[in-house]
Amino acid sequence: MLALAGMSGTVSRAVTLKPSEYAELDAVDIARAVTAGELSAVEVTEAAIAAVEALNPTLNALVLQDFERARHRARTVDPHAPLAGVPFLVKDIDVYTEEWPTTLSSRFFATAAPRPDSTIVRRWRDAGTVFLGKTNTPEFAADFITEPAFRGVTRNPWDGQRTVGGSSGGAAAAVASGMVPVAHGSDVGGSIRVPAAACGLFGLKPSRGLNPVGPYVGEIGSGLDCEHVISRSVRDSAAFLDVTAGPEPGAPYLVSRSVESYLRALEAPTGRLKVACIDRPLDGEPVDPEIATAFAAAQALLARQGHELVPTQFPAAVAAEVAGEGWSVLWLMDVAMAIRERTLELGRPPAEGEIEPLSQHIERRIARLSGLEYIEVTRLAHRVRLAMAHAFSDFDLIMTPATGTLPPTLGTINTSSLPFDFDRWCQVAYRFAPFSEVFNVTGQPAASLPLFVSESGLPIGIQLVGRQNHDHVVLQVAAALERETGWIHRHPPCWLGHR
Repeated sequence: MLALAGMSGTVSRAVTLKPSEYAELDAVDIARAVTAGELSAVEVTEAAIAAVEALNPTLNALVLQDFERARHRARTVDPHAPLAGVPFLVKDIDVYTEEWPTTLSSRFFATAAPRPDSTIVRRWRDAGTVFLGKTNTPEFAADFITEPAFRGVTRNPWDGQRTVGGSSGGAAAAVASGMVPVAHGSDVGGSIRVPAAACGLFGLKPSRGLNPVGPYVGEIGSGLDCEHVISRSVRDSAAFLDVTAGPEPGAPYLVSRSVESYLRALEAPTGRLKVACIDRPLDGEPVDPEIATAFAAAQALLARQGHELVPTQFPAAVAAEVAGEGWSVLWLMDVAMAIRERTLELGRPPAEGEIEPLSQHIERRIARLSGLEYIEVTRLAHRVRLAMAHAFSDFDLIMTPATGTLPPTLGTINTSSLPFDFDRWCQVAYRFAPFSEVFNVTGQPAASLPLFVSESGLPIGIQLVGRQNHDHVVLQVAAALERETGWIHRHPPCWLGHR
């Protein structure tokens, strides 16, 4: 039993939050209960710590835990903050926390020193969240799986022999299992949406520039990257967007929010929307049969809700542009730059075994890249954005499968052993996740919705894509589908509520 500090001093009642009770709460539930004095941030934090201690040894979702700092934060959190007392995890890449190092899941960064908070980290803190630790990711977040040599494999709560996806795989495993209701994710080619699909969660990649990525850089992946969260409920994603969306000084994209509150916007009707339905990726190859069946069922769901559905395909001009490397150079450059900056900091290049084979390939490839070649790739990306804008100008939404296959078994996509074949890696990785990266290029808001479960009990995600800076429309439609399917009550075998 705990003696809790509440809104007006010490609460006279002794309370405990059972694991099954904590596991059912989303972030909005928690914040409202803390503000109302029905729960204390201390009580919620202790429940979250107990959940991590129970589940993380099996899943390896967290790679850094700082429970004493979390307890101190919980005792001092403002109960009137919009996300007061919400337990939260930060991905070990892209953003910086003043108390912890950011290692990019690479042995080369094992001794990296902390830096002052990134802008979005400060906004999460100001909103009242309680940081418990950092989550696992593939090295440099450069993969659709989470099996780094440095920190080890993260296992999927739905099936421990299947991938959690990547690169926000640790975040997805932690949320799906019930350790926390929401966790930080970043997305440069699907790294929020793919793990959300693999773990039965909701994952929104916001519009380019809506959430800050600074102040250390103006953009990540030449503008492909977006920072946000992975959650069980749509309203949690909206609530977090409410506290983070908006420009920051020095940002190259000064994007303002489209609504005053994304959370309140969930209550507004969308009216009849025109939806482009794309069932095949850019290369035209069919998806797995179970994915195709689920996609047809998703179309039926949207039709039942009164929307107009139009079967279509990606423009041929866009498919032609992505032959070969396509736009991949745009995110490869950030991996190479991280290695270069660390090399200058340490005064030496990576030693043998300090970076993985995929990263070694990327470093060599970018070393050969000329300035003119880079400009060619940025112009290719512009042509893709333009072609996509013209092709879908009459549509309110685009719908695709979130992945091309069910989550592969561990080891299927391998970047940590030799010999390494980049072309083979691309073939296998993009067979699993062929639908997401093009929308990082266009900068549109895109989300994976956990609408279905396969015959073998694995989640199947469906992707919804909105017009630029119409994130609220994606959230509104997703919320309606959440209500109809009840996905928030669907849990994996490895879930806190089963304990």
